[in-house]
Amino acid sequence: RLSKQSSSSPTTLIKRHKVVAPRYSERRPDEAGPGGRSSNAGMTVAIFGASGFLGRYVCSNMGANGVRTYMGNRGDEFEMRWLKPCFDLGRSKFVFYSSRDVPSMREVIGDADIVINLVGKYYETKHLTEVASFPYIKYETNFSFQEANVDVPRTIAELCTEMQIDNLIHVSSLAADPDSESEWARTKFAGEQAVKEAYPWATIIRPSQIFGYEDRLLNWFAWMARSAPFVPLVDEGEALTQPVYMNNVADVISKVVDEPELYEGKTI
Repeated sequence: RLSKQSSSSPTTLIKRHKVVAPRYSERRPDEAGPGGRSSNAGMTVAIFGASGFLGRYVCSNMGANGVRTYMGNRGDEFEMRWLKPCFDLGRSKFVFYSSRDVPSMREVIGDADIVINLVGKYYETKHLTEVASFPYIKYETNFSFQEANVDVPRTIAELCTEMQIDNLIHVSSLAADPDSESEWARTKFAGEQAVKEAYPWATIIRPSQIFGYEDRLLNWFAWMARSAPFVPLVDEGEALTQPVYMNNVADVISKVVDEPELYEGKTI
């Protein structure tokens, strides 16, 4: 259920008994097929960042509701093959693209009704490049915080406006703050502003730290406890955090996909 607040404050999802994404086992009105995974929900969604930690659960929900899904793929044809079982035959499509090549990003969106952006980086990725002098190789930044958290979301939002996409869902972070000491948090906030400027009716999702089976939160603490004589803690262990379960975040996104007009221009 939704607790509606003022337009200036984020919309909050409140769990009464159990808030879940709709999973239809029976055919809905005007829907083709037997219902659920083997149906045609009459909706097409394009997802950027589908291969990430959260993306696999969002894809699972899309497939469970018979939503045709386009997934941007930056690797070879086998890199995202483990997402195929989420969908019935013919309900998924993998489109090769580069985030530095706008025409290829346009191809990912295609004729989608809704675009979901899950692209983001907690750290700046690097790669080896050749140099003329010894040791002849060096590390260079591949994707910076600015590019991953601001430039890519802005490009996606601009394409959604250009291509007249019905709805855009942008996943940011609860830590997004223009005055934060963290460059990551500052760029997450700047990414939100860039999306709103290019596509004012976008829905912004702001989860806190996400935990789950393949997370880099609880698994990191478990790894440190197993392999190191101590576990580093922030503020001598006094710092508080409130993680959110990955399935809950995926369910919220699925709810927005199912009724996007209710959440246009809102921050959740």
